[in-house]
Amino acid sequence: MSTKTYIFFVGLLLTCGVAIAQNGANSPYKLGIKTSINLSTMLGSELENPRPKYGYTAGAHLIKQNKKNWTYYAEAAASFRGARFNNGDTGYSKIASFYVDAAFLPTYKPNDNSSVSFGPYGSFLGLSSLFVGDQRKSELNDIGIAPFDAGLATYYHIHKKLVIYQFGVKVGILDVNDSVNFEGYFPETGNGGSITNLSFEIGLLF
Repeated sequence: MSTKTYIFFVGLLLTCGVAIAQNGANSPYKLGIKTSINLSTMLGSELENPRPKYGYTAGAHLIKQNKKNWTYYAEAAASFRGARFNNGDTGYSKIASFYVDAAFLPTYKPNDNSSVSFGPYGSFLGLSSLFVGDQRKSELNDIGIAPFDAGLATYYHIHKKLVIYQFGVKVGILDVNDSVNFEGYFPETGNGGSITNLSFEIGLLF
């Protein structure tokens, strides 16, 4: 992880702490921490034989609380995702990526116990790495993935007294293939094909 990315990540965690400390009991805004596991992959025509990869997401969230059916949900979170690949013992086997995501989602609340959020998100890429075979150390870093991504996110929330359960999906709508070309690694890349991100999340909001 680069120094700038590390500093940003630490700052994000500190922001989470400040948000919770300032969250008054009578405030219409609920500020807190989001933590979740994710299952991600990379789709498109450039990379061959993609498979899901487990990752982790953590950050801060904000919910505007009111008695109306429509409100909004926002978040800023760091997300470890990417994809695994079924390319044999000598082919590239995993891409690991670190993103910082921001989302602002209109939210519909049919009742006090549940809500559905849908809207845009944007992502900043902090790090991308390529792994080959079963090696634990990356072969390449900064592998030609575009520094920015954007897409649509959908979350379903189950509201409890002390915690909110969150289930969601993020679908990238941008082609993030900036200059991917794994020279000397099987299967062949550098064809100018498309790459898009897809991830599913299951998490808790405190």
